[in-house]
Amino acid sequence: MRANALSLCLLAATALPAMDRTTADTLVARATSAYTQGDHAGALVLFDSVYHHWRSAGLAYAIGNCHFKLDHVPEAIVYYERALLLEPGAEDVKANLELARQRTMDRVNELPTFRLGGSWDRWLGGRDVDQWSRRALWGWSLAFLIAALALLLRGTLRAAGISLAGVCAVFALLSVGLAVRRLRAVEHPAAAIVMQPRVDVRSEPRDGATTLFMLHSGTKVGLGAERSGWVEVTLANGNVGWMPTSALQAL
Repeated sequence: MRANALSLCLLAATALPAMDRTTADTLVARATSAYTQGDHAGALVLFDSVYHHWRSAGLAYAIGNCHFKLDHVPEAIVYYERALLLEPGAEDVKANLELARQRTMDRVNELPTFRLGGSWDRWLGGRDVDQWSRRALWGWSLAFLIAALALLLRGTLRAAGISLAGVCAVFALLSVGLAVRRLRAVEHPAAAIVMQPRVDVRSEPRDGATTLFMLHSGTKVGLGAERSGWVEVTLANGNVGWMPTSALQAL
């Protein structure tokens, strides 16, 4: 498992005033040094202290690596998944997530999907959380600039300029929508990881209901309705059932 060439760039948009950027960078540097020297438990404490105040794909990835080295497989999967929410295209994160999944008991086959679905999701997700926000800003800027220049022209050139400005404005609107979608996916992910060694998934949200199947720690599930301490979960293969909320760690 590679230790990490992924940048630990911190995301100021989610910062809390309790820890400033300089302090966070100092702690990350100390944690990285501890990890390199083999002190994975010490590195985890330092990385985690920063993560309570700042968010980034690199930081979540580093915490996942620490958990993996300490043989905390479910926790490692949680943080690798969180890193991918922030940066869907991170190949190092995907590789380490697959290594962690190989150490879980459950093997859930995904339902067949449209062959371009994965590429489409990666394109929509972008390389980072702010990608579509930046594109929206560029779209609006180009729309206003082209519209202003078009007003200085006459005839066909003016009409062409206004049309091009309209195209840029439409692109900017679409980018705003995708930026909102991206932010919601990060702030309210409808997925979780099973944390308990073994959990019975039942047909109804109550003890004693029929056991449909069993899940083990490290398995990823989709989240549905909640009811009195129970949550409806969906597996990648389409199986659905109810399990205690306390058995899961939301992403």
